[in-house]
Amino acid sequence: MLITRDLLTRMGASAANADRYVDTLNAAMAVHGIDSELRIAHFLAQLMHESGHLRLTQENLNYSAEGLRTTFRKYFRTDAEAQAYARQPERIGNRVYGGRMGNGPESSGDGYRYRGRGLIQLTGRDNYRSFGQWVGADVLAHPDWVAERYAVESAVYFWEKRDLNALADIDDLSAITHRINGGLNGFEDRQALLAKARRTLAELAAAGRVETVPAPAALQPTHRVQAAQLTLRSAPVVAERTKLALLNQGKALQVLGAASEPGWVRVRVSLSGLVREGVVAERFLEPLPRTRGRGLAVAMAPTARPALPVAHMKEGRAEITRRGDGGRAYPLGEPGRPARSGRSAEAMAKSVSAIVDYLDVANPAQLRYQPRGGTTYCNIYATDFAYLCGVYLPRVWWTDRALLRLREGEKVAVEYGRTVRELNANALYDWLEDFGPAFGWQREIDLTALQAAANAGQVCVIVARRVDLNRPGHITAVVPETAAATAVRSARNEVLRPLESQAGARNVLRAPAAGAWWLNSRFQAFAFWRHP
Repeated sequence: MLITRDLLTRMGASAANADRYVDTLNAAMAVHGIDSELRIAHFLAQLMHESGHLRLTQENLNYSAEGLRTTFRKYFRTDAEAQAYARQPERIGNRVYGGRMGNGPESSGDGYRYRGRGLIQLTGRDNYRSFGQWVGADVLAHPDWVAERYAVESAVYFWEKRDLNALADIDDLSAITHRINGGLNGFEDRQALLAKARRTLAELAAAGRVETVPAPAALQPTHRVQAAQLTLRSAPVVAERTKLALLNQGKALQVLGAASEPGWVRVRVSLSGLVREGVVAERFLEPLPRTRGRGLAVAMAPTARPALPVAHMKEGRAEITRRGDGGRAYPLGEPGRPARSGRSAEAMAKSVSAIVDYLDVANPAQLRYQPRGGTTYCNIYATDFAYLCGVYLPRVWWTDRALLRLREGEKVAVEYGRTVRELNANALYDWLEDFGPAFGWQREIDLTALQAAANAGQVCVIVARRVDLNRPGHITAVVPETAAATAVRSARNEVLRPLESQAGARNVLRAPAAGAWWLNSRFQAFAFWRHP
């Protein structure tokens, strides 16, 4: 989805400022995933508030004495101090920003030099340095560039680095505002702007005036990656902001032509089932081999593969219960089991909590999940939890031979040991990586966003793969907080350890772990996943 001049002016921007920023906004937002209706609405609401409807790209520090006492009371404790600095923007900036955020002391001039700039104001030497590395420009030496050249890019950088897309996906305006502002200043205006953005997007869509990004054409591989890893970029610039994905050695892609800089080419590649376009350094590619008279050995225009079906052992078996010590390859079938439901995030979360209570994993009577003889059942509990929530996390999955047949369009029956196999936690880590996105799973990188998603009724897990693959990995559910059980948070309200529910060597109904168990050296990799 692309934003339009009409959308920006309806949200309060002047026609001139809408024209000035609309193309740059569309380009930067598309590259960095601000592309759904919710993400766009939340991003524009914050952008409009912070920039005075696209008018301001530089912090106004021309405060009166009264304004200083109100806004910066910590730095101006008396009326006399405020009077001494009033209406002197440079002195004010050096006073309030000196000695923090990487700035030197007040006398260094860093406070004013690295004052807030951009459409979502970037402030402080450390943030300027980090943004400069991301955007590929020396904004430390040229701080005015943030306001003049990179007003949009600095806002997108701020949004991406704080993982605000994840909070937009669960429609959490207060969490987004707190992460941008450090509090809830201007919350009512941000709320009104969000409502206006959503209403306007809906109206424009109904009138057929919302533009969409054209889908890429079919992939026709011509080359493959020769290096161990190669970065797919949005532009021929080596910077954090241009990173789109890492391509592993041997990855097939289609070269579309030369990029705007020598040594770079435009390419098309399939990533997690989606065709993406970008640029790569040409020297790390090699042509695909050709066969005599038949062109490329890899099909030039592969046909779309059928979607893979879920795999379950027979469902609805009443004898497969929480208290049964056996039948763990089968999904729970006892009657009266709850399901996730609700029209609001609060109702969804309440139903998820009811499922956690129903499974009652820490109850010794629930033999399905109790450890015995060195065997633990974290995978059984996680898949039961997802199953009752209506989300597919496989207890059994297709064998490689069965997958080949399915991809050829054959119908394949579920036969234990022949067409399907059980998955342990190590295998679940791999399945989520390889197949999870096709079944609606979304990778998360931020624990605060993961807990917020769980609190909104999404199905969330943490999974880790063992270094020694002959030993069990681990998987836990991140569950909605309750009045009696909450996550561990920092003084800034960032989640350090989420609220987890698990089976394992010790079964836990609801509690944050004592430490970040997924960082233990016995695990080679970990990931956070959520499913709306």
